[in-house]
Amino acid sequence: MKKPLYLRNRKDPSDHLVDTDIDVTPIMNMFIILIPFLVSMAVFTKLAILEFNVPANSGKNLSKGKPKLKLTLVVNNKFILFTEGSKLLDSIAIKDEFKIEDVRTTLETLKDSVSIKNEAVLSVNDSVNFDDIVTVMDACKLVGFNKLGLSGTAE
Repeated sequence: MKKPLYLRNRKDPSDHLVDTDIDVTPIMNMFIILIPFLVSMAVFTKLAILEFNVPANSGKNLSKGKPKLKLTLVVNNKFILFTEGSKLLDSIAIKDEFKIEDVRTTLETLKDSVSIKNEAVLSVNDSVNFDDIVTVMDACKLVGFNKLGLSGTAE
């Protein structure tokens, strides 16, 4: 069967195929520039972690005898009390904001008078801002109270 006249001068699609190489140099150049730029613009964050301990189970302490009293910081929006058991050691009045230097200097003076020199318990009121709690915890860490317990109190 002969091809119709309008198809006789037409070539088959396979006749048009020619082996060509794809030039990927411009794309590679773009990636060479883009990847270091994106890496240099990335924001790397550092997370600060404050470790604190939950108070130990009271059942364990009864078998060993009377537990040693730890320094307790009672934190309120108006004051910070420094106690050891039922004995009041010192206090700081809070006027506008928590100042880490005031807490740090008070802790430094009290560190020699407490029996356990690396543990403290923070008894924090519910109305105290989280930033203020972290400020007090940072002051404790600066002085050397590395083991911190955290306790909450309601108004």
